Amino acid sequence: MGKTRVLVLGGGLGGVSAALTLTATEALREKYDVTLVSHGWRLGGKGASGRNAKQGQRIEEHGLHVFLGFYDNAFRMVRGAYAEWDKPADYAFQTWQDAFRPLYQVTLMQDIPRFGKTRWHSWNIDFPERPGTPGDPRSLGPNGFAAFLIGALQNLVAKHDHLPGHLTAKLGLDALDKARAHIEEAGDGALDHGLIVDLLKIVQKGFQAVLEPLLKLSDEGWEFACLADFGLAFAIGCFADVLPYGKDGFDRINGEDFREWLQKNGISDTFAWSAPVRLLYDMCFSYKNGEATDGPENARFAAGAAAEILLLMGFAYKGAPLWKMNAGMGDTVFTPAWFVLKQRGVNIKLFHRLTKLETSENGAWVERVRLNRQVDLVNGAYDPFVKVGYGDDGKWLYCWPSEPDWSQIVDGDKIRDAGINLESVFCHCTAGESVLEVGKDFDLVVLAMPPAALAEPAAELMQADLRFKQMVEVTPAVPTQAVQLWMTPTIEEMGWKAGPTAMTSYVEELDSWGEMSHLIPAESWPPGTVKAVEYFCGTARWPAGAPPYACGLPQRMAADVRRDATEWLNANIGVLWPNTVKDGVFDQSQVYSSYYRYNLDPSELYVQCFPATVETRLKPGDSGFVNAFLAGDWTRTWFSAGSAEIAVLSGKQAAEAIARQTIDLTPSD
Repeated sequence: MGKTRVLVLGGGLGGVSAALTLTATEALREKYDVTLVSHGWRLGGKGASGRNAKQGQRIEEHGLHVFLGFYDNAFRMVRGAYAEWDKPADYAFQTWQDAFRPLYQVTLMQDIPRFGKTRWHSWNIDFPERPGTPGDPRSLGPNGFAAFLIGALQNLVAKHDHLPGHLTAKLGLDALDKARAHIEEAGDGALDHGLIVDLLKIVQKGFQAVLEPLLKLSDEGWEFACLADFGLAFAIGCFADVLPYGKDGFDRINGEDFREWLQKNGISDTFAWSAPVRLLYDMCFSYKNGEATDGPENARFAAGAAAEILLLMGFAYKGAPLWKMNAGMGDTVFTPAWFVLKQRGVNIKLFHRLTKLETSENGAWVERVRLNRQVDLVNGAYDPFVKVGYGDDGKWLYCWPSEPDWSQIVDGDKIRDAGINLESVFCHCTAGESVLEVGKDFDLVVLAMPPAALAEPAAELMQADLRFKQMVEVTPAVPTQAVQLWMTPTIEEMGWKAGPTAMTSYVEELDSWGEMSHLIPAESWPPGTVKAVEYFCGTARWPAGAPPYACGLPQRMAADVRRDATEWLNANIGVLWPNTVKDGVFDQSQVYSSYYRYNLDPSELYVQCFPATVETRLKPGDSGFVNAFLAGDWTRTWFSAGSAEIAVLSGKQAAEAIARQTIDLTPSD
């Protein structure tokens, strides 16, 4: 009996994870023959990055990428890839620790009213180092989140006991002590969640009595009031609506918006759109139609998914809450994945775009896959990498270029000169069609492309299965925008004194910023030129008009991003970098290089998690078609939000559904 042929359509994290999981052991490799198909010249999807050889081999990203400290599945995949890959001795990233660095500080931007005016305040929060290594199994008892929530509130009050007037003494703190004692007494047993809710409401009532005096204190008093108000409403909601019901508790409130759920549980109007509330909306681009400038009017986030993410972010991270990559995401994550897949015998077919999925006559399975072969290759194969030096000690990295190596492509110069982007569905380039038949060319197919990218090629599947149709049509997605600046002064010289950070909740639409100067050794700038690297990103509005869009529209929209970013920097950057403002505007002479990006292609859109949409998602092993499986952060997994963690987990679950077994990916590092 021959191997089962598995066709993975999509080269993002979901597809790569599925391919890696399905080939994780020798036994699996003897059973499955895996082919991974992707359009364009590189793997990565939304996580693809490129090197611009004309600009100091600078890293060009889709946006600001970090791994959160609770991304156990994503870290297991990355750790396993680095451990297995047979790398050259002078390769810069020998282990995953070489490729990632911890970040303990997060900055929230908060507009604080003072004396009839509103000013922006940089709220720098330092997180403690927590035990464990990202990717190791999580050890959290059944009442772990309950203990963490109450402990966090107790620590918050204790930290601010010095505030004038001893206001914290009036918060009914004995109620918190009683709640903590009840949790400790219960151990791993059942909690009286109603009792804890009643105790927390006593504290909330005491807090509301001193809210106005707190707001009149220093910025620290305002921060305490904000965190306490948010934390109490969040904890009350968790103990009332979520924790009594176990894992199903989060799904119970996914029909509600997170902000509205907090209001139901007592958050004050003063803080109902404060930085801790905005955090996830901005991180996850959670605005209807990309309209982020109208405050909370268009903000949407399923409350259950939001609550679970915040609990994991705050209490389940290992090491640091955030982990930054020491090169581009493509270089850091997808390069080792490529080489491990190749070592395992996986066939990777670049330059192939899915055009149509055809079902059987009864609509039960995928019978035919049609692919557009975008180009022909000069030598029949394609080497996707460039070697880029790293640091000053002779080490280097395999990196993905920001455009194809046209010399390896038949008529590559003509395709390049025509302005065709081989990653854009809006640009048409064909060297022929590949038609793959079930039973002959493949047996099973993994659809590792988001709903927006499946809408056209999967029309027959949508017609054959109502649930599949509903998933494609209901799952929301939005364009995003990104700005990268390479600066001539250091970040300290620009006026930022708080050190490396990741910021969010600032002025729309570039509400998030990452201080990325650690990437300078990974690029090849003339000595002494670039001294700081800064990334911004945010939600973007849809372009005028309706699809199909013209070839090159995303690149033309990038010019609008540049224009709008210039206006944004002129108006807002002085709060962060006061020394970059000259004559009231941002001093462009301090910018050595810049990159602007507008992500519009269906495969580049960010998949959102709006209320009442989670239930329409399908599980990786439940596509509705007997030989089709799903992989991506748009599927139904243990929480449903766009992230590297869910994309990797979804790919793993798709592979496990194919193999009908749990596949252990515990790293050997």
